[in-house]
Amino acid sequence: MSTKGKNSTPVVMDVLPWPNGYGFTGGDNWWQHTLSQTEKDRLDNLLGLALLDHSVCDQLVIQRDPSLLAAFGLSDDTRRWLTNIQANSLKELAQAVLAAWTGYRGVPESEAA
Repeated sequence: MSTKGKNSTPVVMDVLPWPNGYGFTGGDNWWQHTLSQTEKDRLDNLLGLALLDHSVCDQLVIQRDPSLLAAFGLSDDTRRWLTNIQANSLKELAQAVLAAWTGYRGVPESEAA
């Protein structure tokens, strides 16, 4: 495949611009893409980001940081719902979110093996 006339320079995208990112370029592209998605997909991205970065996880699960939820363009209803979920870990929060979306009922840890 020819790359003639195209920029073939690899792009390192900063998906952790919260609050200031790590100084890589491309973060704006990620945010533009994220904010153009459905609310469910934005929440998926937030949960994924929490898996990658402990401070984002802490802001989401422990602090329930309203500015983090707002940065992902979540509606007031979704923000209120998320902050009222009883969860002590990202896993518990993700299971509660999944249960609300799909009627998912998680298999107890002892049965998962």
